[in-house]
Amino acid sequence: MIAHNYDHLKQLCGYRASGLYCSKSYEDVFQDTVLLVSQDEKAATLTNEKDLINYFCYRFRMIEFQAINDNKQLKEIPYADYLQTQKIPEEE
Repeated sequence: MIAHNYDHLKQLCGYRASGLYCSKSYEDVFQDTVLLVSQDEKAATLTNEKDLINYFCYRFRMIEFQAINDNKQLKEIPYADYLQTQKIPEEE
């Protein structure tokens, strides 16, 4: 069903030609979603094409959200003022 609806899924997922998150383009995120959904046990139980399309779009948004957050985390610079040092217990 994924192969049959491939072009339709690209349009529904808000497919974009550009944009990089953690060295991943939207094409990479889309392909990751194809792999994840094709191996997902829940997706295998879906018999209705509409349900599978909705599930695919849901998983795409989850993978895209994770890629965006990973990208934000890489850009943050931990300054020494913000880091807490662990207290070393004093020995008697």
